Amino acid sequence: MDYVTCLRVLLATADAGSLSRAAAVLDLNVSSASRAIAELEHDLGAALFNRSTRGLHLTEIGERFLGRARRILADLDDARAEAASLNAAPRGCLRVLASPSVGRAVIAPMLPAFLRAYPDIDVEIRSGPAFGDLSHILIESGADVAVLSGRPPDSGLLFRPVLTGTWWAVAAPGLVAHMGLTDDQEPAGGPLSGVACLSRPGAAPAWRCDRAGQAQFLSFPTRVAADSLDMLRTLAGAGAGLALLPDWMFMDRPPAAFGLARILPGWRVTPDPDESCDLSVVYPRKKVVPPKTRAFVTALGAAGRAFDARTTPTP
Repeated sequence: MDYVTCLRVLLATADAGSLSRAAAVLDLNVSSASRAIAELEHDLGAALFNRSTRGLHLTEIGERFLGRARRILADLDDARAEAASLNAAPRGCLRVLASPSVGRAVIAPMLPAFLRAYPDIDVEIRSGPAFGDLSHILIESGADVAVLSGRPPDSGLLFRPVLTGTWWAVAAPGLVAHMGLTDDQEPAGGPLSGVACLSRPGAAPAWRCDRAGQAQFLSFPTRVAADSLDMLRTLAGAGAGLALLPDWMFMDRPPAAFGLARILPGWRVTPDPDESCDLSVVYPRKKVVPPKTRAFVTALGAAGRAFDARTTPTP
């Protein structure tokens, strides 16, 4: 009898306290189960069980050997499951949690190619918050994976960066012309002073502008705040003020498609205080990641790398 089967008989016998019950669990006859234990004892040169009329009880050597055997079989079962998972075709319903802005700008453009590549996967996208108790949200929503903007919180979940975000300062061309702003304009002390800036509730409408080791700081009045990046982009396109948006908001279409133009293109503009707009995927910590989840994470990472490597779109 092979050694792995002998180890499984050992575990079943120790758990059941009886060879006959262990044989029934493993669908073996009692003589085969008895022979497996005998082969182990012969190999080790020691008894694994004390036998009495009241049943079988592990010896000290048996106790120690059993602990190692459990770990070995658990690792073997995990390795087999992982190998089977890697070889399995991705299939089933993939539930993705993302904010509406991330869903529209990032996930939707890459989905057609993903669905063509994986015809056995269906996708369900659910709106979710940017942060919060992600482990609780993933469990409650039944989602397989979440796509987040910013630095993922320490939630005990697995996360993988998929796109390095950059902030773009944008405004409607009419507002740019009204301000008389040029591409080589210094940020501070120029036409931007006193212009209204669109922002999210609670966020200070202040920018830091860096170029060639020089930093300039801008503070703006704000008359409109919205917690939706899509709404901020629409308001900026309507001329309601300046906006600082992640570049991935223009992943599928350039700013001009939304009635916007980039401003201060020669400067690295970030919120002050700094805030990340990188994108990451977050998913439950499992020994074996389902093939459908792994396929989506890989595809989204490829889309992110392609966008990172692309020349900055012309507004």
